Order: sequence, then C-alpha cells, then structure tokens
Amino acid sequence: MPEIVVYLIEGRSLDEKRALVKDVTAAVVKNIGVPPEAVVISLVEQPKATKSKGGVLFSDMPPR
Repeated sequence: MPEIVVYLIEGRSLDEKRALVKDVTAAVVKNIGVPPEAVVISLVEQPKATKSKGGVLFSDMPPR
C-alpha cells in the first residue's frame, strides 16, 4: 500500500484538494501498478506563520 504525504500551506479549497488527490492517485496507479483503493494520501496543512523560505515567513511574503 503506497502512502503519500503532501505538505501544503493552508488555504486551498476542498475542490483543489479533491483534484490534487485524484491526480496523485492516478499517477501512483499508472507508475506503480496498484489499484486506486491501495493508495493512501495524507494532506498536511501548515499555517503560513509556521513555514519559511529563504529566511522569510510565508505570512510575511507578498501574495502571489
């Protein structure tokens, strides 16, 4: 049973998360040859104030 963990900054919509897990599941099925029911995906959402890049908190970065 493949298990995938995806770390995300909070704020994605439920529809975006549904699309993501659908596409990741399809990629695992295609490339590893397991049934979709065997694929487990965990989405780990983090607040912008708890993650940084280049020494700058995501909460302090301008919106993209």
